Amino acid sequence: MKDSSIYKKAFRASWDLSWHHKFLWVFGLFAVLLGQMGVIELFTKIGMIGTDYALFPNWIFFLDFASISAFLSNFVFSVQGWLLLIWLGILFFGFGFFLIFAAVSSHGAIIDSAAQFIDKEELPDVGEAWHGGTHHFWRLFGFQAIKKLTVFILSIVTVLTAVSAIVEQTVTSYILFILTLLLSITVGMIVSFLAVYAAGYVMVEEYSFMDAIKSAWQLFVDHLLVSIEVGFTILAINLLVAFVGLVLLFILFFPTLILWIMATTMASQSLFFLGTFVATILFVLFAAILGSWLTVFTTSVWTYLFMKMHKEGMVSRLLHWGGLHK
Repeated sequence: MKDSSIYKKAFRASWDLSWHHKFLWVFGLFAVLLGQMGVIELFTKIGMIGTDYALFPNWIFFLDFASISAFLSNFVFSVQGWLLLIWLGILFFGFGFFLIFAAVSSHGAIIDSAAQFIDKEELPDVGEAWHGGTHHFWRLFGFQAIKKLTVFILSIVTVLTAVSAIVEQTVTSYILFILTLLLSITVGMIVSFLAVYAAGYVMVEEYSFMDAIKSAWQLFVDHLLVSIEVGFTILAINLLVAFVGLVLLFILFFPTLILWIMATTMASQSLFFLGTFVATILFVLFAAILGSWLTVFTTSVWTYLFMKMHKEGMVSRLLHWGGLHK
């Protein structure tokens, strides 16, 4: 089988699974919180850097310690303040853990569903998929934690070198920023690939945490160009979906725009608030649906290609085009 047909089959199978089995969008709604790829997260964090240091606002460097001290003395150090603070801490911690648990388990459930669909070519068992996600939660959480921490550190280092380049404006600082950015992108992509493959080994092959990481690294080394091809293809799909989403969002906002025009003409504040409310609801629903579908689709693509790489092996299309492999 040619690898080009494997790519086509991967996209076709992922489309069938994500579009015709919309119950998986519930998993995608939570799994979208984990993000797509490390490189996308990295670009998101460093893309806002400018002369105003958007990623690191001025209040981070110039905290008003007087105001903070006043707040602590008037609120935290009273008995009622401590009790309320503890209660809020427990509440936020519980809600945060619920979101993390739901996101990680849903991610595993999508991988399990895709594996079922690929192996059996039938409707996946939702209950079995969810059980698989929750059963492997801690291992999947470990992979995500490593990826998030790595991307966070890379973004911090990149931003610091960017700020240094903006302040110093020397050739050395610019070169250091470019080298740091390239290194961060490379490491971010590698860690992202490893997280994808390790999750596949855990969900599909029942590997332990360390065995999954070791096998993920070996799979990445054996399929270096394939990983890069698929990674940039998924990145291109994300950008295309974002563009199409903006177009569709403008179409959805058209009725709201009419309400705003009517509100301005009639000087009606109520009508303006109604238009704003409708626009907000449409935006939230549209973003949730689109993000859920995209997460299911891209996760299914990665799962399909992971299973092919793991069981059969794949050859890069670049080698085919270059005549280096027949």
